Amino acid sequence: MSSSLPAAQSALDTVPFTIRVAGHADTAAFMELIAHADPNDPDPFGLARDILARRPERPLSHHRDLCLLAEDGTGTVVGALLGGVPRWLLEHPGIDTLALADRMVSRLGMIHAVAVHPDHRRRGIGQALIQRAEQRFAQAGYGLMTLNHAPELDDYYRSLGYTVDDALLVHLPQQRLIGMTTDDTRMSAKPLHPSVRLADVPGAPHRVITSLLPGAALPPGASFDGTRLQY
Repeated sequence: MSSSLPAAQSALDTVPFTIRVAGHADTAAFMELIAHADPNDPDPFGLARDILARRPERPLSHHRDLCLLAEDGTGTVVGALLGGVPRWLLEHPGIDTLALADRMVSRLGMIHAVAVHPDHRRRGIGQALIQRAEQRFAQAGYGLMTLNHAPELDDYYRSLGYTVDDALLVHLPQQRLIGMTTDDTRMSAKPLHPSVRLADVPGAPHRVITSLLPGAALPPGASFDGTRLQY
């Protein structure tokens, strides 16, 4: 699997940078950079060490995990992105069978963190990392990208095509609906496949993600009665 990706350049036409997959030899640089995504935590995203210790493997960079680095023309690491399985999928009571969990983790991806060195911000590096992550997830067959972020970044993620909300609702087969929310961050979602969409459903408190799995397309006239979907 090639880890080299094309050079990218910001709208300001500044120094070009390159995005590539991170490997074990990049662990120190990756961990130092990704820490900028949560500077109040002494060791944020420590799981990335274990991911980078593994051999590269499809469908993403390390099976169901993705580690990307951005480098400037001198080879200096200026940005990092960590993506993979939404942790809530592994704990949600609505994901009640191993078969359903396996299907969901192969269709619903998440960007856990994206960080750019303070000296290299406002060059489009964060946007390029996010877009490259979306491409890799889409190529691997995922239908939806999700991420959590602070409310002050609402406009930024809307500009990248994300629907910003306080919760995530997903329609499953057999008229099932599962949801996830957080106390202090926003939950944003962006379809990666034309069949997946966010639908306004009468009675539902938030938009509903439909067609993520086979047999989970909302028919016309669907509504939510406060407990379950009706159609």
